[in-house]
Amino acid sequence: MMNSTQIKTTQPQREALEQLHNRGGAVMSSEWTNGAGRFTTSKAIPPFCKKIDRSELRWNEFPQRITKVFERHPRCQSVVAITDMRAARKVLREGAD
Repeated sequence: MMNSTQIKTTQPQREALEQLHNRGGAVMSSEWTNGAGRFTTSKAIPPFCKKIDRSELRWNEFPQRITKVFERHPRCQSVVAITDMRAARKVLREGAD
């Protein structure tokens, strides 16, 4: 059985994870897009990350980096965030070698 830290990641997944990590670990889903104008599509969510809806805040405890995005942007409906920061940092360290 594979542990969450033993997941093989591809280079594009590591780049997306690093980009999300450099932006504080959580961004509005409207900012997590590719393209411009009417040709925008949402980016793939990297491993160890999750799309979190505002309604989930009532039922779950989330780190401050996630709740802070919702507080700063009252109309934001969802956030793409790193949910397992320890595993994400390990993958980023190993990918840097």
